[in-house]
Amino acid sequence: MQPLHFKVPRVKEETIKVECWDLDNFFEPIHFHEEFQITLVLEGEGSLFVAESVVPFKRGEIFLLGKNLPHVFRNKEYLFGKNKDKNAKAISVFFNQDVIKEALCDIPESYAIQRLLDLSVYGIRVSTEKVATISEKLNLLPEKRSFERFIGLLDILESISNSNDLDFISSLGVPLHSVQENLPKINQVFDFVRSNFNEKITLQQVSEMVNMTPTAFCRYFKYKSQKTFSRFLIEVRIANACRLLHQDDLNTSECCYNCGYNNLSNFHKHFKSVTGMTPLEYRNNILRKSNA
Repeated sequence: MQPLHFKVPRVKEETIKVECWDLDNFFEPIHFHEEFQITLVLEGEGSLFVAESVVPFKRGEIFLLGKNLPHVFRNKEYLFGKNKDKNAKAISVFFNQDVIKEALCDIPESYAIQRLLDLSVYGIRVSTEKVATISEKLNLLPEKRSFERFIGLLDILESISNSNDLDFISSLGVPLHSVQENLPKINQVFDFVRSNFNEKITLQQVSEMVNMTPTAFCRYFKYKSQKTFSRFLIEVRIANACRLLHQDDLNTSECCYNCGYNNLSNFHKHFKSVTGMTPLEYRNNILRKSNA
């Protein structure tokens, strides 16, 4: 079976995507994506399939998966058909490793990080001696915003790159699967939403744009991104609301209406579901940090 070419949903202003998973099982099927992935397993154990290799994973372990490397985490409950409770929790970080390498290319001190990114095509399990330190930093990353998150990522990569004992998972690295397969329909949708998030966007409108029925489009989008279209639209709008709260002298109502909402109640509900804070708490947090 060919691995699925997966699209990681990121907004235009987002170099680094951080996701906190609390699932019944980790994502299926075996897949690959253009983004580099770091995953800290918080709950669950089972088998990690990477290219031609299979290794066990358990709670507390950290894995690095390079660009276009096929992989899938299959927890024990999935493998043996016993799944009574949620048992797949993790923090996963996604970013374009080419962008990071280009940003660091003229910095000699970053050689170890660049080498780590190159070696990630084999899949890497972080050594036991580094797990506690890296876990602490990864647990803080979801709370960081903007450039602070970028610096946090570099700190994590630098800590891992200093390890004397990198545990490689695959001996072959990225195989010759259909890496060049493009995703024209979903890319078209991503670009449309990022450019028009401040306007009214309907499921009917988007599905017609890619010549699909709404039902077929919903299935397609979820299969390719592991996220519903409505959730992606919410995240794009809230990401832009965060940018406005951070950069512009706009009040909450103005941010709401500038990001495609016509209802303050929905805006507050969605903002808290994405950030864990109300808009006011988010702005106060920014002000507190800038005055520190």
